[in-house]
Amino acid sequence: MDGRISIEKRDVREAMVEMETARRQILHPYFQDLGLSPGQPRILNKLYEKDHVTQRELADKCFMDVATMSRNLDRLEEAGYITREKHPDCRRSFLIVLTKEGRNRAAQVYEDFRLIDERIWQGFTEEEMAVFLSCAKKIIGNLKSETEKTPESPGN
Repeated sequence: MDGRISIEKRDVREAMVEMETARRQILHPYFQDLGLSPGQPRILNKLYEKDHVTQRELADKCFMDVATMSRNLDRLEEAGYITREKHPDCRRSFLIVLTKEGRNRAAQVYEDFRLIDERIWQGFTEEEMAVFLSCAKKIIGNLKSETEKTPESPGN
């Protein structure tokens, strides 16, 4: 060997999958105890940061399609966590708003995410986090540019 590190791309891909799986396994009990289904914590967290948003805006912020968002919002509304208010500028649109109970639940979710972030980034310097973020954004950019191309199988 000449001292170079040889990393297989598939190993990086597998590490990303394993990382996300481990993160979900840690988060699942927190949110299950709150009575939330997958996807709902992210919605409540985003609404905690800013509510009075349209379903489309919220779907974009949560990286969800509108149909999935709609089903989640129906369940959150049934639980009493959100309301849909008429949009003052658009008759066909609603604004998603946290109720008082929803704001309390969203605050719990926000804190759970904060605690998990502390566990995830334990032992990392700011510089390491910056490098990781830069790499992650580069991967996201590559994937987004790929989805804008004509649909082909990866082998074509």
